[in-house]
Amino acid sequence: MGGMKILTIIVGSVVAFAGLAAIGLRGGRAKVIGPSEIKPGLMVAVNSTGIGLFAARTAPGANIIFFDTGLDQDGHPLDALLRGFSATRDDVKDVFLTHGHFDHVSGAPLLTKARVHLGVADVPLAEGKVPPETLLPRVLGLVLQTQPVSINTPITGAGPVSFPVGVDVPGADPAKAKVVKAIPVPGHTPGSYAYLYDGVLIAGDIMILKQGRLEPTPSMFDPHPAQNLASIRSLKAALANETLETVCTAHGGCTPPGLGRNLLDDLIKRVGG
Repeated sequence: MGGMKILTIIVGSVVAFAGLAAIGLRGGRAKVIGPSEIKPGLMVAVNSTGIGLFAARTAPGANIIFFDTGLDQDGHPLDALLRGFSATRDDVKDVFLTHGHFDHVSGAPLLTKARVHLGVADVPLAEGKVPPETLLPRVLGLVLQTQPVSINTPITGAGPVSFPVGVDVPGADPAKAKVVKAIPVPGHTPGSYAYLYDGVLIAGDIMILKQGRLEPTPSMFDPHPAQNLASIRSLKAALANETLETVCTAHGGCTPPGLGRNLLDDLIKRVGG
């Protein structure tokens, strides 16, 4: 069989798979599982076919922060999480996006009072100016017809960046504010970030949780696997002096409480760290 024929079969199979996946995603956009509590003040909801998004109230009476916003442009998973905090969309003041793919950013335009943080290298992706690098996400985005997302607070810098949160309560002591630590992890996308908040690592799509173990992103979704593995290895140094209890992936869920460090160290060791 000629090389061109094999390539045609492979591309056709990917497009067919993407079409079926898109039907499932489109039909499940408004579906929500949860919310459920990861720890006090931090909850997760699952949108559509297993897309996790996270919200936290940083202090009693404080505003809400989000990590990713799901696939639904009408905001059903956002609203489910907000109901869990007896809050509204206007109470959300910060949104931290792990990367620019449509299934993580589509709800962000609904949070009109929020600063929307995203790695600067992914801003063109979120804004619809460049397509995803791999074929499957590209086809899914076209079929689902997701809308561009404006980013008002790009994250820049080659190293971790800290954002104090929870200082919006009258009389709050800024010195006691909780911090979101943004860690650059390029590979899955150029501007991917993982976020450490209150002992929980929000890892986005640089890894998945499968059968109780953390694993690298499947190759069909990963345009730069070597770079992604290097980013996973870089977490060892970035988190060396931090409390890490739980790792939450966007597809697969969260590690059991207290096992995050051990399971992440196991993954890092298996990918050469």
